[in-house]
Amino acid sequence: MENKSVAIFIDAENISSKYAKDIFNIASSYGELIIKRIYADWRSPALSGWKDEIAEHSIIAIQNFKFNRKNSSDMHLMADAMSIFYEKDVEIFIIVSSDSDYIPLTQKLRESKKQVIGMGENKANKFYINAFSAFHYLDKKEEKSDKVIKELFAIINQLIEEKNRAEYAQISLMMKRKYPDFNPQNYGCPSFRKLMDKFVKDKYQEEIADDNTTFYLVKK
Repeated sequence: MENKSVAIFIDAENISSKYAKDIFNIASSYGELIIKRIYADWRSPALSGWKDEIAEHSIIAIQNFKFNRKNSSDMHLMADAMSIFYEKDVEIFIIVSSDSDYIPLTQKLRESKKQVIGMGENKANKFYINAFSAFHYLDKKEEKSDKVIKELFAIINQLIEEKNRAEYAQISLMMKRKYPDFNPQNYGCPSFRKLMDKFVKDKYQEEIADDNTTFYLVKK
């Protein structure tokens, strides 16, 4: 598997340090973390929990002073991300925040063919979530909605009709194009196979191709 270069940017004033382990477990699954930066006004006692995590994960901490209660972390984060976009060979950008102020940054990066991954809490609005290539929830897992499951069945049926089988990789790709937060972790599953087992195995049969790596569904 190709080891892609990854840059991660954390808005510490928006995300609790209790999520640090999950943040870096998810981030490392995308490739090599070559840039790790975290932003806040570090004079705040409320951010003391990040101190050990910064050392543990070797993150560069950026100080942003608040003036007139205005938060400058988001502007500094966006400026740094664009600077790295122009100056470094980074393939994947990860933004850790639930703040919709980062939508313009995400849109700009994706327009430039970069993969942009989001992490945040369920409080993040759908406009923000849909701006990403993929989005991971750091708090509670999202329950399946009838709309999402109907779309899942529609895609599986479409692929089976066109190709006589619905490969997991293709299902995942097509679902994420419509629902960036459709990934196994957000539904309490460790893998896409487990996700399919949870939602659709009662209507479809899983099979594996001759290469022993390609899993797909066919009608029972």
